[in-house]
Amino acid sequence: MIFRGYLRNLPSAFRSARRGAASLASGSTLAGPSAGPGAGSHRSHRVLWAAVPVAFATGVALTYRRSPDDDTATPRSNIASIPTRELVRAYAVYAACGIPALVDYAPVLLNAFAKSPIPGVSAVANAVIRRTFFEQFVAGEDLPETMETISRLNARGIGGLLNYGAEAELGDGHADDTSLLHEHNYRQDSMAIAALGEYERHVAEAGGKTGSSQFAVKISGLIDPAVLERASTTLCRLRPVANDQPQTASITEIPFPGVPQRSDAVIIAPGGSSTAVIPTIGAFEPQGILASDLNVTDADMVELNEFWRKMHSLGALARDNGVKLLIDAEHAETQPAMDALTLIMSQEFNRPEPGKPFTGPIVFGTYQSYLARAPYLLDMMLADAEANGYALGVKLVRGAYNVADSARWIKDGRSGTNPIWPNKSATDLAYDSSVTKIVDTMARQLDGPNPELAVSAVIATHNPKSVEHVLTELERTGLASRQVPKAVEEQMTSSAPPLALRGDVRGKVFVAQLYGMRDDLTDKVAETIDSEGLPVALKYIAYGKYEEVLPYLARRAIENKSVMSGEGGASMERKRVSQELWRRWSGAPATKA
Repeated sequence: MIFRGYLRNLPSAFRSARRGAASLASGSTLAGPSAGPGAGSHRSHRVLWAAVPVAFATGVALTYRRSPDDDTATPRSNIASIPTRELVRAYAVYAACGIPALVDYAPVLLNAFAKSPIPGVSAVANAVIRRTFFEQFVAGEDLPETMETISRLNARGIGGLLNYGAEAELGDGHADDTSLLHEHNYRQDSMAIAALGEYERHVAEAGGKTGSSQFAVKISGLIDPAVLERASTTLCRLRPVANDQPQTASITEIPFPGVPQRSDAVIIAPGGSSTAVIPTIGAFEPQGILASDLNVTDADMVELNEFWRKMHSLGALARDNGVKLLIDAEHAETQPAMDALTLIMSQEFNRPEPGKPFTGPIVFGTYQSYLARAPYLLDMMLADAEANGYALGVKLVRGAYNVADSARWIKDGRSGTNPIWPNKSATDLAYDSSVTKIVDTMARQLDGPNPELAVSAVIATHNPKSVEHVLTELERTGLASRQVPKAVEEQMTSSAPPLALRGDVRGKVFVAQLYGMRDDLTDKVAETIDSEGLPVALKYIAYGKYEEVLPYLARRAIENKSVMSGEGGASMERKRVSQELWRRWSGAPATKA
């Protein structure tokens, strides 16, 4: 029996994994250069003991052998359709993610494993990481492998939001200088968009529904973030003078990073000009700009011009391939430039072209709810889209940079309102309020004179209450409805019937989670919303070479620590997976989990 064989192999695998952890902890790589006497030993032992249960779970993942009946014959969205091998791996990873100390040391541990001088440790550790964390959170090392993952998800009613997850840095052997790195990332982004377009065409040829393929571009992979920061400072100094967008509040009253203006194009889309428009150097207290903050230089303008050429090319490629292009958000100090880019590209690519079919926006900006300016930005962008005849694309997130952004604001001694909401409750309220505003606007616009220009949204959340809020709002506004009369529903012994999206809503609303995380919420959306074969549930899917994606894995661990810890995170995922494994090994009948 599979289960007995797995148990026989487990002790030796556990001992091997523990010996590897002990060897690593006995080295000096975990103690930083400024650590005091004994700090390395104390820290290493703390990490070691935190890693013991992970070693146990990893032993489970590495010793398990897949059986022929692991895969179900009929694809389903719920956990019963997932191969046993993948569930065992997920259990190991969730066990690790449930240990805060291990998450805190994730970057150090990954670096130490990869570069350990101890013979054999690097090879063994990399093999373990590849079989566990890499396979859990990364869809593949190249596009063909990743597209196979997207195809499998699509068969289960789940769409793909692809992202090139490599975060190589100078000096790591992957780029000789910054320009080569940016060019490499640009080529990868272009190839990914083209691959998604080809996939969409295959879906159409097979009689399937198209329109769910999406690509998220990380802007800092295409241009030096320091240039973006200087551009953002210049924009903050210029905007009060231009003030050419309607605001619900004075531009000086909106917290940093403010809201974009049409005039931002002179910096973000210079159109071949290499001369910077330099405003007066000085402090701008309402936006927290210090007199010492630098403006763009002529050299920056040359780089910004090349950056705009690349982004414009990606926008045109996405439009021609029917792929949605999402501009990922980053730290607040670069966000004014990112907002300007989103506004300019939305105005160009999100409007119908004469003689060509139009199915909705191509460019989506990312709206971070942890920023106190969030409601002002959403209001302004919705108003601008309606006033200028284009469809707004919104990717709504809570955001992952709140701690770092708030700490930097205070450390720099900036004046004005802290750009971050004072607590999580305020962020949650801003997020759910934005969901309501987006859904209300979508309903109004779809019933208005120009329904083709209605807002579209990717609602990204790992919060069960927010997922339920999305479903409730869709039903409240009539954008979705139950498929059976209420009287029949009340007599049903199983769960409530699915929500059927209104025909004109299909392809305009999506709910997304990260690949490898909160699969229960993804399944809930896929099983609850019926959109006639066009996925509403999405997975944000990273891909890239193993050695390139390690920084992505470490960053995701830190950014999502609050998501994966506690009762609503890794512990709940681990419980869900363990229940399904026990069901299979005990021979109990399948149930929807």
